[in-house]
Parts: sequence; C-alpha cells; structure tokens
Amino acid sequence: MATQQNERLTRRSLLRRAGALAVAVPAVSALLAACGGGGGGTSGGGGGKITIEMSEYKYNPATITVSPGASVTVTLKNVGTLQHDYHIDVINQTSPMVDPGKSVDWTFTAPSQAGTYDTWCTVPGHKELGMVGKLEVK
Repeated sequence: MATQQNERLTRRSLLRRAGALAVAVPAVSALLAACGGGGGGTSGGGGGKITIEMSEYKYNPATITVSPGASVTVTLKNVGTLQHDYHIDVINQTSPMVDPGKSVDWTFTAPSQAGTYDTWCTVPGHKELGMVGKLEVK
C-alpha cells in the first residue's frame, strides 16, 4: 500500500508540475515578446519602427540611427508632465508639440550625408536642462 501511495503522490506531483509548466511557458513567452530585445540605446535603421519616449528632461533613447536619405517615421510618446517636441538641427525640422500622455507619429527625411547630428526639445529651457539627443546617419 505504501508503494501505491508513493506512486499516487508522484503522479499527482507530476500533474501539478505539468499544470504549472503549462501556465508558465506561455506567460514567459508573452513577457519575452513584449520586451522586444535588448536596449543598446539606439533605434532605427532601414524600415524599423522608432519610438522615442519624452519626459523631463530627456529622450529615451537619446540616440537614434537611420540610413542616409531614408524617410523616417518616429512615434514620439510623451510620458512626462510637460509638452515636448523633437528638433533636428541639420535639417531644421521640428516635430509637432506633444501633450503629456499623448503620442504623435512624425515623418522626416534623414540627411543624405552620414554623420552624427544634434537633436533637442525646443520648449524654452528644456535643451539647457539636458533634453538633447543625437541622430546618427550611417
């Protein structure tokens, strides 16, 4: 009888573990998919979706990388409490102002010349408080 009890406990234990695994694997897979990979600090390239989070007083990521002459669409997501925008000095273009809690899709044409160019928020004082970034064209 002791052997049968141990056998039942083992089966029951295995069933519990299998049930837990059946729940855990999809949950972990969903989390990994949501993470979307590493965070090297740059985004972009040829055809990739670029999202820049704006807050007081920074961009995340601070540097984006694009191809020369590419048409680039950026989602500017304001996660801060003040209005922000995104200005690219070399092409003298500024995104629309983005209200707190809102997002805006903005398209620009990257410079045709490779290089690293300055970006910043045009709201008075924000650039001076460190709301700056870089546009890498390569």
